[in-house]
Amino acid sequence: MLIVDQLRKDDPQLRFLAVVVLGGLCVLLSGLWWVQVIARHDYQANLETQSFRTVRIPAVRGRIMDRNGIALAENRPTYNVSLYLEELRKPFDAASDALVVEGRATLRGQAEQREKALGRSLSKEERKQFSLGVREKNDMRRLARYLVASNVVYQVGRQLQIPLALDRTDFERHYDTRLALPYPVLRNLEPVQIARFQEQSTSLPGVDIEIQSTRVYPFAGTSAHLVGALRRDDSSTEGEEAFFSYRLPDYRGDLGIEYGFDRYLRGTAGAKSVLVNNIGYRQMEQVWSSVEPGSNIVLTVDMRLQQAAEKAMQSGPHGALTRGAAVVMNVQNGDVLALISSPSLNPNHFIHGFPRGEWQRIIETQAQKNRATQENYAPGSIFKTVVGLAALEAGLNPRATMVVPENPNQRGRGYFVLGRRVIRDTAPPGVYDFKKALKLSSNTYFISHGIQLGPEPIIALGHKFFLGERFGLPTRQETGGYFPDAGRVRGHWTDGNTANLSIGQDPVLVTPLQVAVMMSALGNGGTVYWPRLVSRIEPVDTLSGSVPVEFPAGVVRGRLGVRQGSLTALYEAMLADTEDPDGTGSHVRDHANIQGLRICGKTGTAQIMDERNVKTGQTTWFASFAPFEKPKYAVVVMVENGASGGGTCAPIAGKIYQALLEVEKGVELSGALAKAEVVR
Repeated sequence: MLIVDQLRKDDPQLRFLAVVVLGGLCVLLSGLWWVQVIARHDYQANLETQSFRTVRIPAVRGRIMDRNGIALAENRPTYNVSLYLEELRKPFDAASDALVVEGRATLRGQAEQREKALGRSLSKEERKQFSLGVREKNDMRRLARYLVASNVVYQVGRQLQIPLALDRTDFERHYDTRLALPYPVLRNLEPVQIARFQEQSTSLPGVDIEIQSTRVYPFAGTSAHLVGALRRDDSSTEGEEAFFSYRLPDYRGDLGIEYGFDRYLRGTAGAKSVLVNNIGYRQMEQVWSSVEPGSNIVLTVDMRLQQAAEKAMQSGPHGALTRGAAVVMNVQNGDVLALISSPSLNPNHFIHGFPRGEWQRIIETQAQKNRATQENYAPGSIFKTVVGLAALEAGLNPRATMVVPENPNQRGRGYFVLGRRVIRDTAPPGVYDFKKALKLSSNTYFISHGIQLGPEPIIALGHKFFLGERFGLPTRQETGGYFPDAGRVRGHWTDGNTANLSIGQDPVLVTPLQVAVMMSALGNGGTVYWPRLVSRIEPVDTLSGSVPVEFPAGVVRGRLGVRQGSLTALYEAMLADTEDPDGTGSHVRDHANIQGLRICGKTGTAQIMDERNVKTGQTTWFASFAPFEKPKYAVVVMVENGASGGGTCAPIAGKIYQALLEVEKGVELSGALAKAEVVR
């Protein structure tokens, strides 16, 4: 009422203020009316020319580490030169307009020449052939864009001092389908190239460095089969958004630990929205869902031992192309300390591409197979440890002797006659007890006692080692081998089958990892452990409060239930195989300084026969555990087409034992932890 009273008093200043306020309100109301009523069609048209594109952003994969925290698979930033096409829009339009003007001028000149030739003006229909149609204009725009972008790429190449050319088909495909995303020009720049670009790129429009996370295997082929490999896969995982306009490059585990623990390693992808205009050029972007990095996987393997074992394997008959496998296991808890498959391959090539001829080499050597877990092999004479233990459990006196006769067709060698079949022996004729028979690997001795014993106790003991069964490895690289059951014995089974079984030939097939579990059970007194490859899964952010997922060691799968006396007799015989000068495994000490380490071992050589019973190759073995006094480690070496188990595999095992001793003492292994110099 005070204001009204003042107005009634005809106060000029207050009246002026009231007029100003009322005028301002009128202006605001007029502007609102204009925006809401008059200009609404303009704003609506502007909104219709813009839209959002959603982009899937892959998460950073978790690392794979050895038991000591050394990264076997990690992520590194890679620097790529990219074209941001929205910044080249004006040059595109200017070049396109210039081409259109030039094209029209050319056609106009052609029309004038035609009129001169005809001596008259062209009709409306005749002039149509000298005008630019929609298709021609579009072709000129595409050519103009390519010429502008190609010139920018050429300038980038000059600055970086490398030849660069723009692939027109790839560029046009990107422009038509992924215009809102940067176009990669050069990937994985070297540090010197990054420096040159940063110094000289300010004058180039639409060019910048883009940083991406790339999976890297710093040790290249070392532990490649265990760690595994990736394959390109941009699809969404469970719990993620499924519908995106664009998907940035992503990978999924294809083999090995990368495959088995992919859902932990891969993390959760994020998303961003990109606002584009009606042509498709990016206007702005906003991240609306952040990525969640994957968890780290900690393995049980020791990288120092892994590298030393792979180096030892390369001392085989064919160097780096030696086809074989080796497994080192802790006999007290089942931890796999090293797992080697040779030849190896470089998992970095699955990311960056294979060099010329490399994939052909992999196919020819079957390097993609994990020979430690994925291939079936006849065990040969290393299976005599199982046969001998079964016989000892059945009452065989290890000091009882038998005479092995001399083969009349092969002087200096024994033999066994089974009906019309003559089974040759690599051991010499003579008097044998259990220890001598095992250390000289007498076929005659074990076949004789195997037939006397019968197949049932041997097969029953083999099943206590879980031969013929898988471990359930999460790597897509496992076979269960083959081992007969009681049903087969009750079927068409002969003494010939028992003879083959007694020397580790048909019908037994195993993997090197299965043999390592078998040796561990023998070495620890009869406990069969599940092999453990992964120790734990831990979050990237240790301060996040997330609890690591632990995989306990020493999980018991079964027990042999054999007498200690039987094991003692077996230990003494296996020790003689490596320590006696005439033992088949004595070469385990030839190439390593392992004085003081007493090794229980057994060699084996299994023949490979074709369907016509013609020998086509052989598998050689050395299976062992140590120390004799209190076993801690099992070491198994297998080489395809080696000379013999003692001559080929035992020296490799000796070098592995040497590495084990050095790791125990904390000695820096020679050449250990040597990373690949260049990862491509």
